Amino acid sequence: MTPLQFTLVRHGQTSYNAAGRLNGDPAVPVHLDEVGRVQCAERAVALRAHPFDTAVHTPFVRTQESLDILLAGRAVPRVCIAEFGDVRLGVFEGRPVRDYRRWREGRSAADPPTGGESRIDALMRYVEGTERLLELEGRAVVAVLHDVPIRFIANAALGDDPIDGPISHVANMQVIELDAPALADAIAVMRARIAPASTNV
Repeated sequence: MTPLQFTLVRHGQTSYNAAGRLNGDPAVPVHLDEVGRVQCAERAVALRAHPFDTAVHTPFVRTQESLDILLAGRAVPRVCIAEFGDVRLGVFEGRPVRDYRRWREGRSAADPPTGGESRIDALMRYVEGTERLLELEGRAVVAVLHDVPIRFIANAALGDDPIDGPISHVANMQVIELDAPALADAIAVMRARIAPASTNV
């Protein structure tokens, strides 16, 4: 049975978030900081009444730590969906966010940084991840993910450009709730965005 409700949550603040640094490699252990742990605890109170059947995280430790706090005391089965991992940044790994944004100016969404992946590459993964979400069983799923996949999915669910749509940032521990039809619509919009990537990005 396809879940009826999907609660997407960005992980809590990390030391890298606070310092404005980038991390797209799950082998680099970037942990929640004290602010992030408090954010997760506060969100746990707000979501206490939600009867989640399944919990999703990515290979990044910050999503797993966030889920530990969010679901403390609850026996909710967990699934790692690697396709939802943050954008692989190559030469920008660990560097200031402003450096990557400056490099990205004037480039298309299909251009990857050296050793990394393009935003179109990441979008392809997020389509696969979203399809896996729809394959989960139960009635309610909570997925602790990253800013970029949540943003791309949320924009697409609105019928807007996943990459350049109106939602340009998802705050730490921000919640976006979608149902199965909205996710299915998002997949279609994301696929349409990918299709012309080689010639019209």
